[in-house]
Amino acid sequence: MSFGHRLWWVDAFTGSSERGNPAVVILLERPMMDHELQQIAFELGVSETAFVRRVGDSWSLRWFTPTVEVDLCGHATLATLHVLLSELGVPDEEFFFQTRAGILSGRRSRDAMLAIDLPRSYIEPLDESVLNGTLGPLVEVFQAGAQSVLAVVEDYDTLCGLVVDAMSLFLVPSSMVIVACEGGPDVDVSIRVFAPRLGLAEDPVTGSAMCVLAPWWMQKVGSPTLSVRQASARGGLMHARLFERNVEIAGTARTFFGGDLRT
Repeated sequence: MSFGHRLWWVDAFTGSSERGNPAVVILLERPMMDHELQQIAFELGVSETAFVRRVGDSWSLRWFTPTVEVDLCGHATLATLHVLLSELGVPDEEFFFQTRAGILSGRRSRDAMLAIDLPRSYIEPLDESVLNGTLGPLVEVFQAGAQSVLAVVEDYDTLCGLVVDAMSLFLVPSSMVIVACEGGPDVDVSIRVFAPRLGLAEDPVTGSAMCVLAPWWMQKVGSPTLSVRQASARGGLMHARLFERNVEIAGTARTFFGGDLRT
């Protein structure tokens, strides 16, 4: 048995009554094999486990669900930024993360929030038949890059009332299905996110969904900023600002517990 990898369970994109999405952030003191990282993520069982390691002036960051490594994860990136600032006291004003999605950045933001920059998506209309009626009547559907579909429903009650069969959504050729509506309690947009192909029947709070929602909102109402509530069982709050190449996503996070990983 060896020691040395510290870990923190962090709830990301929390609110006054929203519990956010749990991510476990593990500070690696030495490189580990991919299969070891995947086994750890499986054992922890949260939607994402983030592995962070110092590399020169930046940080290597990788994300694993219990079953696969993913190319991009917003809430686990926000959780990692929270750990570096609040738990480790790293003094940098701007953080840079080397990831499978390229170089991402993060910083303290306004109103005591944290902010991360993720690459924006480009959306185009899509025939709703791709969803095979799984979500019921839809207002509009968009393809967002190669991995995501955005489906817009009529209103907040319709969104909250969706009963989705994970196996039916698994047959949709997309890693992530974002279901959205305009409005919701004290926000511009409300969403739910389903990702059965990533081992997540429904994700509690999905930061990377903002990469899709911000361009859609800009196209719809002409505003580069929006607030979003994720209407999952845990609930979450996110804020976004659209730029030419990226989306700045802001929110709050809190540490639930910390400890040591024994491998």
